Amino acid sequence: MKEQEIDALILLLDDTDSEVYMHVQQKLISCGPGIIPRLESFTEQQLDKTVLTKISHIIKSIQFDEVCKRLAIWKKTDQQDILEPYLAISSYFETGLDEQKVKQALDKLKKAIWLEMNYNLTPLEEVNVFNHVFYSLQGFGANNQNLFDVNNNYIGNLLHSRKGNPISLGLLYLIVGRSLDMPVCGVNLPQHFILSYHTQQLEGTENEYEMRKSILFYINCLNKGIIFTRDDITLFLKRINIEAETRYYVPCSNAQIIELLLNSILQSFELTNESDAAKIVMHFKSLIQ
Repeated sequence: MKEQEIDALILLLDDTDSEVYMHVQQKLISCGPGIIPRLESFTEQQLDKTVLTKISHIIKSIQFDEVCKRLAIWKKTDQQDILEPYLAISSYFETGLDEQKVKQALDKLKKAIWLEMNYNLTPLEEVNVFNHVFYSLQGFGANNQNLFDVNNNYIGNLLHSRKGNPISLGLLYLIVGRSLDMPVCGVNLPQHFILSYHTQQLEGTENEYEMRKSILFYINCLNKGIIFTRDDITLFLKRINIEAETRYYVPCSNAQIIELLLNSILQSFELTNESDAAKIVMHFKSLIQ
């Protein structure tokens, strides 16, 4: 659709006829995310609150459709790129998220850590170097002031504030670590999200026994990357009265990690009684299950 046609449709948003609005809304939504900048430019010129509300609704509808599309496509792939769904989900809830700038920030973080590493490091030394740069120099850590703030979950906010929760810090550690060829995976420990460090990169075809055998140690990303063992997990499970099961010790899939992210977002919305936002999260979950 030509720009003049888009502008003509936007100008019709002040029409009080509901049928006209529904037609205009459908036409604009069908144009996809490419028209969002144009819609946003109109909000800067528009003073009518009703029209502003309509434009905002159309933008969110376009973004919702786009995220659904991206998650559905990712679900059909090998799901190795865990950054893609993280960006897609964050882009819906973080207004104005610049995904290119996020990728640049990730590359910058990767380079900062890479410059401190060398090929002769042992696994423990490698993690200690990563932790030093990630936590001490770059300042990432837990948002202990408000651990259940929904913004802790989003990648843009995490990179800006340097504060997150178990799943967001774990995801960031995982994404950057894998980009540095570190053999790390996500583990769904009850009430927590941790990483496992392996003898080599997993290919995705290993059974539970092979995965367990390849684990050297675990990493607590919420607590400055502290290293712990299988026995520590067993003690933790005993302390919280949960029976030890194999799944609490071995890596989970990337789809399960993204589901954990969505569960964390959902929990925050439920705590603040934001039912509409919670329904959107539930729909996103249905696309990756």
